Amino acid sequence: MGSIATIVIPVFCLIALGFAAVRSGYLKPAVGEGVTDFVIKFAIPILLIKSLATAEFSGDLPWTMVAVYFGAILAAWIPASILIHLVWKRDMRASSIAGVAASFSNLVLLGIPLIQLAYGQPGLQVLFVLLSVHLIFMMTASSFAMEWAVRADGMDATAMRPLTVMKSLAHNLAVNPIIVGIVTGVVIRVSGLPLPGFVLEVLDLVSLCTGPLALIALGMGLVKYGFRGNLPPAAALTFLSLIVMPATVVALQQVVQMPVLWFQVALLGASCPTGVNAYLIASYFRTGEGLATNTIVMALMGSIITIPFWLWVGAQAV
Repeated sequence: MGSIATIVIPVFCLIALGFAAVRSGYLKPAVGEGVTDFVIKFAIPILLIKSLATAEFSGDLPWTMVAVYFGAILAAWIPASILIHLVWKRDMRASSIAGVAASFSNLVLLGIPLIQLAYGQPGLQVLFVLLSVHLIFMMTASSFAMEWAVRADGMDATAMRPLTVMKSLAHNLAVNPIIVGIVTGVVIRVSGLPLPGFVLEVLDLVSLCTGPLALIALGMGLVKYGFRGNLPPAAALTFLSLIVMPATVVALQQVVQMPVLWFQVALLGASCPTGVNAYLIASYFRTGEGLATNTIVMALMGSIITIPFWLWVGAQAV
C-alpha cells in the first residue's frame, strides 16, 4: 500500500492545488481555462507524438485490452440509460447523457498522469493504443445515441439527421488535438523517419510538464462545476463509473487472460472518474447538464477512495 500511496497522494494533491488556486481567488478562472487549453491542445498532443513516434512495441498490439475496456463501457452505459429512464422518469435524451456520464472516463487529464506514475512508459504506450480508438468510439456513440433519443422523444430531428451528424462528427474528430497528436505520432513511427536530437529534447521537456499540468488543470476546471439539483441519479451513475466499470474489467480478465500490463492499464483506466466530456456533450445537446455536472464532481470525490483499491487489485495480478 505504500507504493500505491506514492502514486495516489501526489495526483490528488496536484488536483487540490489547482482547485484551491482558483477557488481562493488567487488565480482567476480564466487562468484555469488557459492552462486547460495548453494541456489539451499542446502538451498532451506533443506527449502523444513523442511517445508514439519513438515507441517500441514488442509482440502484439493490445487489441484484446481495448475490447475488454469497451465491454466495461457497455456495462456502465446500458444500465445508466435504463435507470435514468425507468427509475427517474427522464426522457431518452437525458438517458443518453446518463450513459455517457457513467462510462466516459477521464483517460486524458487523469488517466495519463496516473498510468505514467503507476506503470511508466510501457503503461503509457498501452494506454495510447486505447486512446487512439476511445475518443472516436465515444464521440460516435454519443452522437448517434442522441440522434436516436431525439427521435424517440418525438422532437424535431431535422438537425440530427444521420448524414448531418456524421459530417459534424467527422469535422470535430479531424480537428481534435488528441486525434491529431495520435495520427502524427503514428505517421512518424510508420514512416521510420528519425527525429533530430534537438527535436526529441524539446518534446521530452514538454512531455515532462504534461502530467502535473494536466492534474492542476483538472483541479482548476472543477471550480465551475458543482452540485445541481437531484443527487441520487448522479450517485447511481457514480457507482456504475467507479465500481461497475472496473469490476467488469476484472471479470472479463478471468475469461480472456490478457497480459498483466494490459489488464492493469485497462483496470486503472476504467477506474478513472467521469471526465468533462460528459458535460460538454450534455451542454452541446442542451440536456442533462446538471446530471453530468453532479456525476463529474461526485465521481472525482469518490475516486479518492476507489482508485487506490483498484490499483491494489491490479497489483495482485503480478
